[in-house]
Amino acid sequence: MKLSPILPLMMSIIDPSLALLHPSHQPRLHLRFTHHTRQTTSYHRHDTSLAYKPSDSDNEGDNNVWTVLANTERWISDTLEKSNRSAASRNTNTAESKPENEKKMHFADEKQSASAAANNPYARKEVTYACETAGELAGVVGGVFRRVREARELGERHGRESLLDKPTTLRQTNVVVIPNCDEISEFRTFDSLVQAINQARRKARDFVIKKEECDDMRKDWVVSINCAHLHPDYGQQTPEETLAAMKQEEEEGEVDVNLQEYKKRRDEARRSPYPSVIVEVQSTPPPDFGSRSPLAQDQQQQQEAPQMKIDADEGVTSEDVKRLEALFGMSAASKKADDAFYDALGDAFGKKQVEAQTPLSVAQHWVLANDPQFDEKTSTFTTSDTRHVDAAFEYCFNTLAMINDPSTPEPKRGQKSYIVLPNFLPTSATSFDRFAGQVSNIIRHMPNVSEKVLISTYHPEHCDGGTRSPVPIFVVTWK
Repeated sequence: MKLSPILPLMMSIIDPSLALLHPSHQPRLHLRFTHHTRQTTSYHRHDTSLAYKPSDSDNEGDNNVWTVLANTERWISDTLEKSNRSAASRNTNTAESKPENEKKMHFADEKQSASAAANNPYARKEVTYACETAGELAGVVGGVFRRVREARELGERHGRESLLDKPTTLRQTNVVVIPNCDEISEFRTFDSLVQAINQARRKARDFVIKKEECDDMRKDWVVSINCAHLHPDYGQQTPEETLAAMKQEEEEGEVDVNLQEYKKRRDEARRSPYPSVIVEVQSTPPPDFGSRSPLAQDQQQQQEAPQMKIDADEGVTSEDVKRLEALFGMSAASKKADDAFYDALGDAFGKKQVEAQTPLSVAQHWVLANDPQFDEKTSTFTTSDTRHVDAAFEYCFNTLAMINDPSTPEPKRGQKSYIVLPNFLPTSATSFDRFAGQVSNIIRHMPNVSEKVLISTYHPEHCDGGTRSPVPIFVVTWK
């Protein structure tokens, strides 16, 4: 496909060769479009939704990364243009129907439209496009959580790097297009999967996390992330839903034509050329409650300062100084050389090697001693030092996609995959079990994996001694 003479684009990409990698590698391709033409791309109308297809001159397939992103960007631009034309026509009709004295205030309408454009992320050019080339659904879910993690890190980094005297709000929108996954070609499957992902993100708010890990962000900046979805068949009802809607209209005895037209236009506006996920991040500075009086500030400083009571009758004498000098002199004289320390270790252990115990090795030894179903020939161990929920979801589903990759041998019945997470929810077994429950809930909405795996956990805080492991372990068992 020739880009330069036909489709001038402004693109920033890590490496163009990444478009040819295997889908399981999940390349991150980010593009910014500033201009487009329609000379080589035609579209046809199908069920009142626009579905763009490349012309015959394009030798590449429809799922080429560049074609997918260009079609999506063009569809969004045309949809917004159509919406703006409709809004302009409504404003014109409203202005013509107003009295003469109200028409003179037309500049207020212009300000209102300008403020509406300022609140539109697509009008502010704060949109990035990414193509998720994974063809396996578990890899797609892992890619969605990766975009959520990157959005959170972007908001947190903006809060750290922003000027304290003049903080600004960050708003960014990332459109993730998923063209190669056949499992989400049905709207109901894709819709239920995205709803399960959002439910898991909401449930994560109740997890017990150490305060020192997120105190700074809770006190200062607020990072909020929204995850929505688009689909070529968005809003398409099943026969059961259509029958239920007809029965409801029959019971009510009246039909709201305006409401039906609104729902129809809303669904059409979300019918994108390819299944897509929109990740929006907003990083908001801490609220300013105004300056306080100097007296209140002095009182707070006195409360925060350490309270030390010194008795005037008891002071530091020369005898105390001599005792301290003697104490420090004895500790310095009793310090031995490093060679003597290692010599003592050699005498104690002989020729044995002293090696540090990592969380992975500790988990392996514990599983070997406590899991009767462990098979060293088929079982696998992986580890991650993540502390955040979105990163843990990403790692678990990427591991699942790696094992269930069509290019690799099919997992055997009873095969186990142990995912060691030593720093993730180490003090709350309940939160860790709820995390595993949300993973199971997402897997239930994945047709090709839902009947293949079983999720279980080991945790240091479990009441049952048989599952009380030294570190948190997430277990995937293949049925």
